[in-house]
Amino acid sequence: MTGFFLCRNVVKILFHPKNRHFGRWNSDGKKNSGEDKRMGAGDVMSPEINDLKRDEGDGARESGGSIRVLDRAVSVLGFMAEARRQVGITEIADATGLSKATVHRILSTLRDYSVVLKDDSGRYQMGPSVLFWADAYRRHAGLAEISRPWLRRLWEESNETVHLFIFEAGEAYYLDKLDSPHPVGMRSRIGAKRDLYSTSGGRAILAALPEADLDAYLDTTEMLARTVNTITDKEELKTLLSLCRKRGFCEEIEENEEGIRCVGAAILDLRGFPVGAVSISAPAYRFSDTQSRSLGERIRETALAISRELGYRG
Repeated sequence: MTGFFLCRNVVKILFHPKNRHFGRWNSDGKKNSGEDKRMGAGDVMSPEINDLKRDEGDGARESGGSIRVLDRAVSVLGFMAEARRQVGITEIADATGLSKATVHRILSTLRDYSVVLKDDSGRYQMGPSVLFWADAYRRHAGLAEISRPWLRRLWEESNETVHLFIFEAGEAYYLDKLDSPHPVGMRSRIGAKRDLYSTSGGRAILAALPEADLDAYLDTTEMLARTVNTITDKEELKTLLSLCRKRGFCEEIEENEEGIRCVGAAILDLRGFPVGAVSISAPAYRFSDTQSRSLGERIRETALAISRELGYRG
């Protein structure tokens, strides 16, 4: 039980006025007025931090119970984010393998801080407080704000879905997306992790990695077939990446998702290291070889322009 109270105290600390730089959310999702104060050297730490320290000691004696309850809370939030709709306690419990009582306790705590919201039918959805975390990450990354004008130009020229990848800790994620105006578009969502070997943006990142980093990735990655077209032979992939370097962009034809074709280019920082990628995705039936290569040139130019803003001079 100590682990559960630690989870509650972690949430309290995240949203305590003395420990954050934004206003407090009420249970109805509205933000309180009033100015926030930054902690100075003479400020008193919130009482929840002292509670947390005591709980940490108890949690250590409970053999990781504190960590387990946090894992469970993250599992619940992960399922809710993936569902992208209102969900009930039973559905969450079935999906996560947790008891309904545990799910209820976790949701009750998260609801107190508007991390989740509950409707009149007893179903839950992600709440407004998660926007603070998302915004904090996006601001820290900076890449989304720098890239947005360039992405919009590319979107206006192509009339297809434009993605921005971010590459951190060896993984690639969608950081931004501009949807195609066509009725048939992409099901991708911001925050989703993408395989490097089977996506055009991921391949562009791999092609820009130092050789030692690329070899380390290939040595530790199981290249599973996403479709019947996915390249799963590592030597074949290395040959393809060599072509990507010469062109300045990478292609992918129905290898990550059936019926979808993509082309992408890497974004580099001032050291020439890949920090992300730009890609265009479209249904294969309206994305010919000629269009793919033509847009590949534009994507390469777009990625280079963003790289220049990040300090790249190569």
